[in-house]
Amino acid sequence: MDFFERQDRAQKKTTLLIAYFAMAVLGIIVVLQLVFALILGLDWKDPELALWVAGGTLVVVAAGSLSKMAELSAGGRVVAAMLGGEQISPHTTDPGERRLLNIVEEMSIASGVPVPDVFLLPDPAINAFAAGHGPGDTAVGVTRGCVERLTRDELQGVIAHEFSHILHGDMRLNTRLIGLLNGILCIAFLGGILLRITFYLPSDGGNDKEGRKGGGGIVLFLLGAGLSLYLVGWIGVFFGNLIKAAVSRQREFLADASAVQYTRNPDGIAGALWKIGKFTARLASPRSAEASHMFFGDGLGDSFFALFSTHPPLPERIAAIAPNFDPSRVVPVLPVAKPRPSSDPVASPAGMFQRGPGMSTGLAAALLSGLPEFSREASRETLPACALVYSLLLDTDETRRAQQLKGFPAPESTRLATIKYFERRDEIAGSGRIALVDLAIPTLRGLSDAQYEEFKACIKHLVESDSQIDLFEFVLQKILLRHLELYFTKSTGAHVRFRSIIPLLGDIETLLTAIVFVGHESPADREAAFRVGIRELLFKSSSYPMTLGETCDLAAVGAALDRLGEGSSDVKRTVLNACAQSAAHDGVIVPYEYELLRAIADAVDCPLPPLPSMDARAS
Repeated sequence: MDFFERQDRAQKKTTLLIAYFAMAVLGIIVVLQLVFALILGLDWKDPELALWVAGGTLVVVAAGSLSKMAELSAGGRVVAAMLGGEQISPHTTDPGERRLLNIVEEMSIASGVPVPDVFLLPDPAINAFAAGHGPGDTAVGVTRGCVERLTRDELQGVIAHEFSHILHGDMRLNTRLIGLLNGILCIAFLGGILLRITFYLPSDGGNDKEGRKGGGGIVLFLLGAGLSLYLVGWIGVFFGNLIKAAVSRQREFLADASAVQYTRNPDGIAGALWKIGKFTARLASPRSAEASHMFFGDGLGDSFFALFSTHPPLPERIAAIAPNFDPSRVVPVLPVAKPRPSSDPVASPAGMFQRGPGMSTGLAAALLSGLPEFSREASRETLPACALVYSLLLDTDETRRAQQLKGFPAPESTRLATIKYFERRDEIAGSGRIALVDLAIPTLRGLSDAQYEEFKACIKHLVESDSQIDLFEFVLQKILLRHLELYFTKSTGAHVRFRSIIPLLGDIETLLTAIVFVGHESPADREAAFRVGIRELLFKSSSYPMTLGETCDLAAVGAALDRLGEGSSDVKRTVLNACAQSAAHDGVIVPYEYELLRAIADAVDCPLPPLPSMDARAS
């Protein structure tokens, strides 16, 4: 099963979830119609009553759902803060926190996903979650118990499990589920408000008989309406939890299996699951019920009825991934004496990601350890991270570099730091430069709105002021600004406009032309690679003839990527496969080809890890 197929399955589950949600709301409307007809002494078929009940219910549910979704639009950090999490500083000196950040960075580089924000929940339970709408606004939350009670291999298994939810589209579904169910919960909240109001209303209604009668009637009506809304709302929540449990359970098996696939160490995640059984996954946060379907383990504790369990039983999960698991081999809980550097090897050999060109967590750790310390440190501080990114865009030609620095719209201190980092840029291997961008993204999210506008202006100046845009500049700008724009604009991504490749044929022609120009020298090789890509498209080329362009126009490539981002999963899969086949036509992926493939993959929300065999890019 490939990346896009898993995304399709997640989308189908979203559609099914919305259908279940609509059925639950319809059921609530029918029950309330019967209840209010009884309270008011009306015919339950009364059309005016039906209009008021249906309209009122829809308004309350829609307001509750939309308000929660608007709150969650800021990304996964909102969910983490809701559960009491605090973001871990990249400069933390706590050994356990440092080890956790190293593991998250390794998994990010290995999967080609920008490093998420990492939050620590002050809870002794063993649990974790990933929240957000996509890779650009992801937050990973881990409990203190997880950090202190798990070995490095076990913690790596847990993080790999959460990255599986990110890569498979589960995280987006989980976040939407919180918003939808909040709408149903609002009905119960409204009922509770009406009940409280009745305690503050005078029941006599005044001194005269009519006033007392009218006041008593109002109180009785509000009491009946409040009680009805409260009970019906919680019945809706009851069925909402059934939906949540049904949607969540099977995905946990897939995420467990994917974690083993990524780390090639079944005993790691199996040990973490066994320790949950020995200790607990139950969270103390009063809002854990809202996000119970997001957790690595059942954050609400064992359920009396399996029907409501958001997670399969622990023995079943362990048996599915490690049938020969021996609890006696589990490392006992020991205090973490010192941070384990990101270059430490994983416990067992790691393989390539099955879903496509990939990198093991061990290779990712080696890549990270190969980055010079000054660059790692700079990527963890907001303004130094800006200067580090700027330095990657400076031209090696002294004349053109002077032109870039002329009128550079950044403070003098940032300008000097940019020059300082440029002078040491040769210490950063080619494949490490894109990795540094991924590491810097969570740091750059800490910019204020004004600083971000200045950052964009500086990027634009450096790219355009030397009157030429090379491929690396183009790719860095597309990757960096795309993820940051999603974060700063609180956007959840492009909507699907194209469900067929036919309207995008001109854009596909542009992308294939760019790929073959950067990776092949002779016209004959370019034409052959171009035709290989076309064969991957799902139509006969004679019906829709496509021709190789005469040059690689990066402005046209940028426009093509923007339109491709609005394609369906099938369209994205087809185009990305075609571009990959063209690039690999000669059996070699050169750095420039990889950089352009990374931009294409990023535009279609498909993570593309670094290639282990990439040589350093020429400076």
